[in-house]
Amino acid sequence: MHELSYRPMTKDRLYSITEAAAKLGVSPATIATWIRLGIAKASRQDELGRNRYTDADLIEMERRFQERQARKRGSA
Repeated sequence: MHELSYRPMTKDRLYSITEAAAKLGVSPATIATWIRLGIAKASRQDELGRNRYTDADLIEMERRFQERQARKRGSA
């Protein structure tokens, strides 16, 4: 298992799921799974209705994922 270590580059930058995944070091499918599990959500959508992620979204995803992993380790 790898550790996530995302740090924001600029304010108000919007990322696609592919870009967000690259920033977090995971696959787009992982983010899609996180969305289904309630770990991730997009705060914005573009004009075509595609989810877009802010730096704050990425930080929150990473935090929630790490909390979930810590709970899993604690119950094992």
